[in-house]
Amino acid sequence: MIFRLVVILAIVLSVGACGGSSPSAPTAVTPAPPATPTVTALRIDGLDALRTGFFSDYTATVTLSNGTTQTVTPTWTSSNSSLASVDSAGRLSGHNHGGITLTATHQGAAASKNVAIVANFGGQWSGRFVMRACDQSGVFATIRYCQSLGPVGSTGTMTLSLTQGGNDRTQITGNISFGGILSGAVTGNVTADARLVIGSNFTVTTQGVTFSFRVGGWESRLSGTSGMTGRWADSLAAIGVPGNAYTENELQSLTRTSVSEAPTTRPQSHYVLDLSQYLAALRGR
Repeated sequence: MIFRLVVILAIVLSVGACGGSSPSAPTAVTPAPPATPTVTALRIDGLDALRTGFFSDYTATVTLSNGTTQTVTPTWTSSNSSLASVDSAGRLSGHNHGGITLTATHQGAAASKNVAIVANFGGQWSGRFVMRACDQSGVFATIRYCQSLGPVGSTGTMTLSLTQGGNDRTQITGNISFGGILSGAVTGNVTADARLVIGSNFTVTTQGVTFSFRVGGWESRLSGTSGMTGRWADSLAAIGVPGNAYTENELQSLTRTSVSEAPTTRPQSHYVLDLSQYLAALRGR
């Protein structure tokens, strides 16, 4: 009897140990979210040079830690807002000749770009000049060329049509005309200290006489945004005729009449025709 109870108890314990509650399911593991890319580099794109009175838009691009790039809106600053100012969208406006450093910052990254601000001489100019000196030789002395221009201090009219370009915005091309009498192409540049330096060398043929006209030593500066002051010299010669005429001149008033840079062509006047008849007659002596 006792033995039978022991056997039954053993069986009950054995069944309880093997047939209890079912094993628990494995715990699900939630993957960690991917790390947010961070900014590793910042780049500014835009012009290297800007003329006064003009604006240009600059952009900022970041490189992220995952290797991708994207355009961003950074915080923009100019190292000298009196030369050029920048707004929150990256628009840089040129005010005065010089150089500035444009800086962009975004999420701890920073980038800088040097931008030259160049004095703007482009457009149409019109005004008067004063003759400060006149010299003549050869046949020009014979026909009293200087006297025909009037005494020292006499004034004349002139126009300029200038286009300003190039990657550095300093290259000048255009046309110069003196009273509609002599006109031709000019080339030059804007110097680092904001001077306009141009020259011209062209020929005009009329009544069988070819004239060579040269403008040299031109140096001028802006006066405000629409005026120009300066000096130059010019010389006139007739090919095959001895001698030449030389004048030194100063701008009296030269005003920008239009910002348009479309080239203009000035017609030749009777002055060159009259002079050619003088010289032709002298050559025939």
